[in-house]
Amino acid sequence: MPAHDRPPMPLRAFLARPIGAVLGLSLAVNIALLAPSIYMLQVYDRVLVTHSVETLAMLAIAALLTLVAMGALEQLRSRMLALTGHALERQVGPGVLSRLITASARQEPGAPTDGLRDLGTLRAFIGGPAVVALCDAPWAPVYLALIAAFDLRLGGLALLCAAALLGLSWAQDRSLRGHQARVQAQARATQRVAERSLHNAEVVTALGMGDALAAQWLRQLDQQQQTAEDGGRLAARLGSLTRTLRQAVQILMLGLGAWLVIRGGATPGLMIACTVLLARALAPVEQLMAQWRLLADARAAYRRLDQLLQQPLEATAATALPRPSGALTVEQLSASVPGGQRLLLRQVSLSARPGEVLAVIGGSGAGKTTLARLLVGVLRPAAGAVRLDGADIRHWDPARLGPALGYLPQDVELFAGTVAENIARFGNAQAEAVIAAAQAAQVHDFILRLPQGYDTPVGERGMALSGGQRQRIALARALYGEPALVVLDEPDASLDGEGEDALVAAIAGLKARGATVVAVTQRRRLLSVADQVVVLKEGSVERTVARNEAPQNPPGDVPRDPAQSAPHNAPRDTPQDTPNNAATPAVPA
Repeated sequence: MPAHDRPPMPLRAFLARPIGAVLGLSLAVNIALLAPSIYMLQVYDRVLVTHSVETLAMLAIAALLTLVAMGALEQLRSRMLALTGHALERQVGPGVLSRLITASARQEPGAPTDGLRDLGTLRAFIGGPAVVALCDAPWAPVYLALIAAFDLRLGGLALLCAAALLGLSWAQDRSLRGHQARVQAQARATQRVAERSLHNAEVVTALGMGDALAAQWLRQLDQQQQTAEDGGRLAARLGSLTRTLRQAVQILMLGLGAWLVIRGGATPGLMIACTVLLARALAPVEQLMAQWRLLADARAAYRRLDQLLQQPLEATAATALPRPSGALTVEQLSASVPGGQRLLLRQVSLSARPGEVLAVIGGSGAGKTTLARLLVGVLRPAAGAVRLDGADIRHWDPARLGPALGYLPQDVELFAGTVAENIARFGNAQAEAVIAAAQAAQVHDFILRLPQGYDTPVGERGMALSGGQRQRIALARALYGEPALVVLDEPDASLDGEGEDALVAAIAGLKARGATVVAVTQRRRLLSVADQVVVLKEGSVERTVARNEAPQNPPGDVPRDPAQSAPHNAPRDTPQDTPNNAATPAVPA
């Protein structure tokens, strides 16, 4: 089942079985750990009294065999925890990544961005020593009960000491939880400042913004370090108190045991055995207090991941729909700013048949890019519907609909890999299909001139290529698999004359094979191949002009009254970006 189709899976349900098995192993390990205490008790109270070498040898052999078995069980437990961490990452990771991609693409406010980092934190915690201490902690009452069974006075002291240490652990967790949460939030904010600076390195370098952004990063880092230092000082004080209490417990236990031995109420073996049992009972608590930061990080990561995985998936039709032919219908489509009330589109309606080219024009802020994203399902409408072959695209299985769509976004980025891998959308593809897509996009000859042809690495985000080259390869990616609907958002923005010629030829090829094309553009060259032109203004359709209804004079501004015509000397080139208060780009005759 594809990652995006997996139902929400609570982390608790996934971890229940392996953690249950680890708890069972912990029971066996802790039973085996009784061997040193029993051995000491028997040596002091039996062997030293009877001077029996045979008894000493049998006790030593039994204790050593038990410890060997304990070592094997501990290795098995550690291996099981490591495998559980890897299984968690493999099973949950695709669903986490899918949800992160969806939330980021739809620009949801407050969308999680650190899901994979949280997953790595949780995996490291599961395979680390802190979770072992957590699994051993439930058996501490067994040790305390055993001490009480030997002597109620020693058991009472052990219980008081354990209660004091647990209270100190609770106080530490309560005091430091807020500090740790703030440190984590500030660390993520600091990391985002650095990531944004690196992502926009070209602008940062050209505009001399490096020092300003470095100062912003430094302010974030200073704030983070100040919070961490405050928490560190408190943790150091509590840690020092814990170690002092831990040593005091040992002294008190030995002192009480020695007093009982002197008064004849206990034996030396019992004194030593109870001291060792108390140390074993308190060891998990002490380990957890020493690793409180890792425990706090893992707990916060667990909560965020569980919340992310519980987000409901959008329902798709239970019946798999056939591959669409490309008949596009937009019905009263409205869209708002993610997380806001301001509408970007208002009741937009349009349609296009297979084999038609629909051009969308309008000034900046008219809603063209929002419409393009809605047409391919990247954004979800506030009202209305986008239908392919009569079916709402929200009801399509994304894994089945994706190959039938071609999309060229306004901001083109390629992925680290070869040209062929990018064109094939990083799927398992045949060379023939990749070459066919490149030929359809009119970039086959251009790719052959690259140093390694189709096997040329494009670099991270395609930075090894120019902007126009990236755009042309991204067009080939959009045409891969002969999609039925192709949406192009300003595909000519970075192209030269040769690139524009190739783009027009590619659109003509799409039209000839019966694909539906929606192109957002501001250039007349692309408008010349459009069957109909939709003019957007402030989020609404101002008018739709069919090619056979357009004036028969040379290109110019389309008048609001169809009976009017444009002047014969109207310029043929329009600006690439038209302000809202400027004239609407011309529609070709």
